Amino acid sequence: MWLLECSIHQVCLKAVEILEELAERFFAWIAFELVYNALISPLRSYPGPKLWAISNIPSSISILRGKSHLDMLKLHEKYGSVVRIGPDELSFNSAQAFQDIYGFRPGKPQLAKDFKLYGSKTNGIRDSIAGYLDNEAHTRQRRLLSHAFSDRCLREQEEVIVNFIDLLISRLRERTQIGPDNKAKEDIKSWFNFVTFDITGDLMFAETFDCLKDSRLHPWISLIFATLKGITFIAVLNHFTILRKLQEVCIPESVRKQMLKNFNLSAQKADRRLEKGTSRPDFMSAILKHGLSDEKERFIENQPHMRREEIHSNSVFITIAGSETSASLLSGCVYYLCMNPNAMAILTQEVRSAFSRDSDITSTKCSRLSYLNAVIEESLRLYPPLVTNLTRIIPDGGDTIDGNMIPGGVTVSTHHYASYHSSANFFVPEAFIPERWLGSDARFQDDKRDVVQPFSLGPRNCLGRNLAYIEIRMILSKLLFNFDLQICKESEDWIDQKVYTIWDKPALMIELHDRMA
Repeated sequence: MWLLECSIHQVCLKAVEILEELAERFFAWIAFELVYNALISPLRSYPGPKLWAISNIPSSISILRGKSHLDMLKLHEKYGSVVRIGPDELSFNSAQAFQDIYGFRPGKPQLAKDFKLYGSKTNGIRDSIAGYLDNEAHTRQRRLLSHAFSDRCLREQEEVIVNFIDLLISRLRERTQIGPDNKAKEDIKSWFNFVTFDITGDLMFAETFDCLKDSRLHPWISLIFATLKGITFIAVLNHFTILRKLQEVCIPESVRKQMLKNFNLSAQKADRRLEKGTSRPDFMSAILKHGLSDEKERFIENQPHMRREEIHSNSVFITIAGSETSASLLSGCVYYLCMNPNAMAILTQEVRSAFSRDSDITSTKCSRLSYLNAVIEESLRLYPPLVTNLTRIIPDGGDTIDGNMIPGGVTVSTHHYASYHSSANFFVPEAFIPERWLGSDARFQDDKRDVVQPFSLGPRNCLGRNLAYIEIRMILSKLLFNFDLQICKESEDWIDQKVYTIWDKPALMIELHDRMA
């Protein structure tokens, strides 16, 4: 017994000795990292807050608080066009940086995406054109999908789009008819979600979500919003090597289940659409044109193709990108118009003078309305659906970004909100003034309008840009042609929102008056 007690005692002493040694090494490593990041790193000369420079913790806290867009704006206003926001990360806010990071690079490969933003396949989009793909895979998938978003295909689908927009107007008119004085108080943000998700569901899956019919979001769409918050959480975890390896443990079980359920529901919808073949001109027809690549369905040799799992991933991404982004922009646009009565009056007059009846409103005619286009651009500037940034990695050997030679392995990006609200880029940047886009007001001659890239640019720019403009122009035009709008008092501070990948939007309560009654 005495020998056993001695052995246990010795083992415990040895264990304590090992733990002490590990602790010493850990703290020594932490100390080295802090000293290196602050004093030795090749990024040491770039301006920025010291705590952000030595650790990813401050930026992660900013993201999790939902205030990263405001924090990034403050940092750029204080430190200038390039800011060190992490031990190995730089943020830019200039038009040239947008071109250098995301634009076409003749003779040089595209900057690679930062895998930390994607990290896991749980979110269901890593294999999509928005995910972590090499240039070959991205080009192959994009070539197939680009046909679906071409001007020709969108013209063929305009009748489908118009039918849903007309249903939106009809449903809103029903609401005014049951209210006093042909008025209704509605959360217009939700109605914009209803119509854009119904349009995307029809074009992607050949089946609507029935949001307009039921006057509520399909439960599956609520899962999508939960998934987006989960992606934000994953991106934060992936900044830390230890947490990245423990991702499955760190992500709450409820979040992982919601993300997986969202992906599976989208995959099921995609499979049902695939069974219908190419008889219907929509997004899926473009993919099916050259067949599938899996064990049962072969593709034409040397032709673009897409595997079934890639179709599943893209269906998740397109549903989100083709719906939520347009709905967000429309919400921001209506908010700023209501808060700026003069701009609302000018746009309303333009729309109602251009069309004598609702059926005259077409996408082609709407595209010619100069003030409407200016209102949309100003809304994209102040309330961009892509709020934050898309990170890229500098290759070995380094590269030049906006005149700065950046060493290899550094993460770089331009921050949309911080760039669009910068006093270095725009005169009175927080003011909603559509006239700055008309080129007729000398006050804005020095505005750096080419910094506004809400759809990104280059070979990975947003494929859905044309569809978004069609939806936004026509929905706004038909809404203002049929109704007078006034913001309700409880929504006057609506713009004060948090950001978790996308805007975390509260209800936008608007009083609608049916001018046709």
